[in-house]
Amino acid sequence: MESLVDGYAFYILSNKTDKDGNKMALTADPADQYAPRTTGVHNVYLSKWAGKEHVNPKQQWKWNNEESSMKSVGLPGGALFEGFNKNMIVYTWRGLANQRFHYNILTKKFTNRFTGNAMDVFGDRIVEL
Repeated sequence: MESLVDGYAFYILSNKTDKDGNKMALTADPADQYAPRTTGVHNVYLSKWAGKEHVNPKQQWKWNNEESSMKSVGLPGGALFEGFNKNMIVYTWRGLANQRFHYNILTKKFTNRFTGNAMDVFGDRIVEL
């Protein structure tokens, strides 16, 4: 990704591959973390990228310039959120500081505006830097 365009879907792909050489994409889990309750908390994880030919909306994100947020296409109303435990989740958009990010075009990294932590992938896990 070279730049973010407001309102256009994009993928967050790892520069690492799985053991079979497949690209991995950040994917939102459709199940509420605390089901059967509805809390708006959904885990994110790396999974095999479905590609542009077989679109998986749960692997797509939309940038919102005004809010500095990354909204989930597959989970309408949800936005990427960095928890206080440094885990990345999708949480119902509430305009919280932990839901606001900055994209550095030079390093190609997302940084949480509130915590200052950058999101990256190490091996097959999402880690903060």
